[in-house]
Amino acid sequence: MKPNAKGAVSFDDLRQLLIRLRSPGGCPWDRQQTPESLKTYLLEETYELAEALDRQSPAEIQEELGDLLFILLFISRVYEERGAFDLDRVLTTIHQKMVRRHPHVFGEADWKKAEEVVKGWQTIKAEENPEKNPFDSIPAALPSLLKAHRLSQRAAGLGFEWPDLAAVVKKAHEEMAELEEALRESDPEAAREELGDLLFVLVNLGRLLGTTAENILRQTNLKFQKRFLRLLADPDFQGAGTAARTAEEWTARWNRTKTDPD
Repeated sequence: MKPNAKGAVSFDDLRQLLIRLRSPGGCPWDRQQTPESLKTYLLEETYELAEALDRQSPAEIQEELGDLLFILLFISRVYEERGAFDLDRVLTTIHQKMVRRHPHVFGEADWKKAEEVVKGWQTIKAEENPEKNPFDSIPAALPSLLKAHRLSQRAAGLGFEWPDLAAVVKKAHEEMAELEEALRESDPEAAREELGDLLFVLVNLGRLLGTTAENILRQTNLKFQKRFLRLLADPDFQGAGTAARTAEEWTARWNRTKTDPD
């Protein structure tokens, strides 16, 4: 594989590189990989790309996109060797699916709003697989916040949707009141159930705000981590050691940390 005159590598160049790595004279490690062994790397690369997106670093995003693309092509190549399908079929299938599911772009549908697109998409999916329920294609292993988002998104696409943001906020207050009641009654099991209900409602609030609770919480985690490490690095706070600090000292220093630039 050689770059072209401009130093660029084509998509097919990368595919040929994989064929070479998997060949009898290629790399022993690459040759022994299976779809099952590659799943771990697939998940790792996906999360690394997500973190790069959080950091909004174009250089990192470019690199992580390449790593993820390589794993995807790797998995495709293994199945091609088994005679199941090849990369051309993968590309053809997704191209056909995207055209079919965008009739407002490539057909005569008149969907003007994003909400209409979501409902239309769900309708087309249901027509494609009439024997499946709307949740069948949601991976069981998804993180719970993201799965809650997908469940409510699918239901909303079929018409089971909140009338507006105010309705979600009202429901969140109701669930919070029920959680507080369970805590007052010292009922841990009920409290856990009510906490789950509250989280599910808050996931819907994030969805109607145009994002996922998973992304929101990931950003908050990063913010907390940076602020807490900055707190620990403060010479004025280290003195007697963090374990000896009172709750009031922790709170006061934390509040000052929140005013520092991130």
